[in-house]
Parts: sequence; C-alpha cells; structure tokens
Amino acid sequence: MHPPNERYRFQNIPTTQSTSQHGQQMKLLFFVLTYLTVASAWEPWIPVRRDDASWMARFESNINHTRSNAANINVIFYGDSITEGWAITAPQLWNQHFAPLGAANYGIGGDLVQNLLWRVMNGELDDVNLRPRLVVLLIGTNKINLNYSLESDIARGISTVVEEIRRRLPGTRVLVLGVLPRNDATWTDYVDRINGFARGVDDGVNVRFLNMKDAFFNTATRQLFFELYRGGGDLLHLSLAGYNRWQQTMNPLFQQMMNP
Repeated sequence: MHPPNERYRFQNIPTTQSTSQHGQQMKLLFFVLTYLTVASAWEPWIPVRRDDASWMARFESNINHTRSNAANINVIFYGDSITEGWAITAPQLWNQHFAPLGAANYGIGGDLVQNLLWRVMNGELDDVNLRPRLVVLLIGTNKINLNYSLESDIARGISTVVEEIRRRLPGTRVLVLGVLPRNDATWTDYVDRINGFARGVDDGVNVRFLNMKDAFFNTATRQLFFELYRGGGDLLHLSLAGYNRWQQTMNPLFQQMMNP
C-alpha cells in the first residue's frame, strides 16, 4: 500500500536527465501545488482569512465590540454585505427592532462562508461574558458560482459555521436563514438547492432554519419582487423595503427563539 501522499511524490531526477525533462517535472509539480491551493479555496468548511486591510479592520472592530460589550450583547447578526446593509440601508429599522434588544451586527461585505468561519474561530465570540440568546446567520450567496460551486459544499460550509458557533456558545440558539433569492429564476433555482441541503441543520430546538424565498420571489411569475432589491442592475442587495420584508418575515420565529 502506498503512503497517503504517494501520488504527490516525485522521484529523484538522475544527473543524466535532460534540462527539458527537469523542466517538465517542475511544471507538473507547480500544476499539482496550484491545483491543491485552488481546490482548498473552494472548500467552504475550511476557514480562510481575508488579507485586505479594510476586512482586517472590521474584524478587529468586531472583536473589540465583543470585549467591550460582551455582557450586553443578546443577539448577533452574522453574514456578508446583505447583513452589513442593515447599518447602511436600513439603520432606522435596525434601531427600531434590534438595537433595543442589545443586537450586534457582524456582517462584513464580500465574505465567503469560509471567511465568516475564520472570524468565528478567531476571536469574535471568545469572551467569557458573551452569552447571547440568539445568533442570526445569513451567509452563502458570495460562494455561488454556477459553473464551479456545488450546492452541497456551500451547505456543508454553513453547517460547519453553525457547529463552531454552538461549540463556542453552547447556550445560544442559532437561527439560520436560507440564502435569499437573487438575480433571476436560474440563480434562484440554484439557491433553492443550497437551501434544500442547508435546512438539515434544523434540530427543532437550538438550531432552526427559515427559508424566506416566498417573501422575495414570486413563484407564479418566476421573478423577484423587484421593489425589495436595490435596483439599478443590483438584484442581490436589498432595498429599505427588502429589509422591512426581512424583519417581518423573520419576526415570528425570531421572537419564539428569543423568548422560548
């Protein structure tokens, strides 16, 4: 039986080997290493840190917020730019519905599932006084690529995020929101398949899954409710009306999980 990494081992190159043969070996080695690097980048259950300065600044700001306010944080919203958008597009709704509850917004624009996973595993939840009642999680849309992404892989990444949150906050419930409809019917069908896998995280008690598709997508016409999106060609990010629809659709289960 070959060792586990036998397929990546290259024999010593004899001194009589030609320069061209040596070059071919090196090119093959480079190809294998590049393939492995790219492949791992597409595995959403493996944490990956982003290196851009603005992201690191936001990450550090979240850690500081946790450390400074841990005892007063009762709800954490986790996600990407759609979650971050509460502070940009709908601050008045946030201040009305969530700020009085002691809610923290840890959404960072551009995050893939594995970037959010890295944040969860590297300090944003690490404070002995942090005991939120609920984490609201909406992540996965930035991972979608119709040619390369597997729906089950994205769902596996979401499940891994939930596991890590629960490991760090065992007394906290998690409300997982399905990836929202976007762009058109083709993209929304893809989102449906992701959500079909992701709903498996729902245990009926501590982790619940809510698919808000019907609030954002007209199944009769097979089109988005366009007024809920930012517009101007942007059929991903939400308008003020979209955030209002999010709050209204989520509220019954949100209240149930906040006050069991």
